[in-house]
Amino acid sequence: MKLTIEVINDRLKAAKIGVKVEARGDRLSLRATLPPKPGSNKTKPYQQYLALGIYANPAGLQRALAEAQIVGGLLARGEFDWNRYLIDEQELGIGDWAEWIEKLRNDYFAQKGDTPNTQFTWKNDYEAAFKNLKGEVTSASLIAAATSTTANSRSRKRTCEKLQLLAELAEIKIDLKPYIGNYGNAQTKPRNIPTDDQIIQVRSLFDNSPNWQWVYGVIAAYGLRSHEVFYCEISQNLACHVLEGKTGERICYPLHPEWATEWHLWLMKKPRCSGKTYRDYGKRVTSTFWRRDVPFDAYDLRHAYCIRGSVRYKLPVVTMASWAGHSPVVHYQTYNRWISEVEHAKAFEDLRSRLQ
Repeated sequence: MKLTIEVINDRLKAAKIGVKVEARGDRLSLRATLPPKPGSNKTKPYQQYLALGIYANPAGLQRALAEAQIVGGLLARGEFDWNRYLIDEQELGIGDWAEWIEKLRNDYFAQKGDTPNTQFTWKNDYEAAFKNLKGEVTSASLIAAATSTTANSRSRKRTCEKLQLLAELAEIKIDLKPYIGNYGNAQTKPRNIPTDDQIIQVRSLFDNSPNWQWVYGVIAAYGLRSHEVFYCEISQNLACHVLEGKTGERICYPLHPEWATEWHLWLMKKPRCSGKTYRDYGKRVTSTFWRRDVPFDAYDLRHAYCIRGSVRYKLPVVTMASWAGHSPVVHYQTYNRWISEVEHAKAFEDLRSRLQ
């Protein structure tokens, strides 16, 4: 009978040896309930891999069977010692990166679905992060790929995050967080947050285009992301139902409500645009704002909305974050940091008036 992994595992099971042989890439490993490795914070045995560093060929299968029997015997006698087997998998070259990237790709689309937007995200976020990943499946090659990007940059952060997912899939023990550096909100470009008066005045730039004036008004009043205006419905009670988008479905309300009323935003006037991805629709808005000489970005209107809700209307952060379609943490870290000195002064005056 030809020796295969299935045949080996059947033999081990028949002999009541609690060890299995598994292929990981083109290499073989054992899997069993093993004591915690030295330095682990775990206290009880649990299922772990024991990398053999041998290829999944006939000779390798014979050796894997023998090693499984040895490990099973050591475990049965309570004599298993990690010092004999503690070899960093990073040095074993388990498979090649192309195989693991393909496994991650299949898992990604199985979870997210295969759509134009997920295809776009995979290509621009994942493939971009893996483009400099070369050599064997080792921790060293992961670090080399991560550090090939600009330090303290968004690219470095994205690359480290995606490489970490790949490392976890391949069970390469490494923490890439230290390589991200200090990229974060402090490094983001300061935004030009428009005042309410500026928002009202700039709306006149769209007077000769009712459809795009409607887009401008919806983003200003409801704080939608640029692409979300093409996937929303607004009822006469002023509730805006975002049907789909970057963060899925949600309900939000206008701030200020009078803008939605005076601008008749429930009368849907979506421009006729086409696109395959959310980004395509967002670009339509960006280019239109640029052609109309709008002195701020569409996203600045969203920031203004979030700040307005927190400072002017004093809505709870959880509520405001829900309306905006992000988490309370994002609201604290990203949006509230743009509160202007004027907003801070108004908040202080409100506080003083309540204390008097």
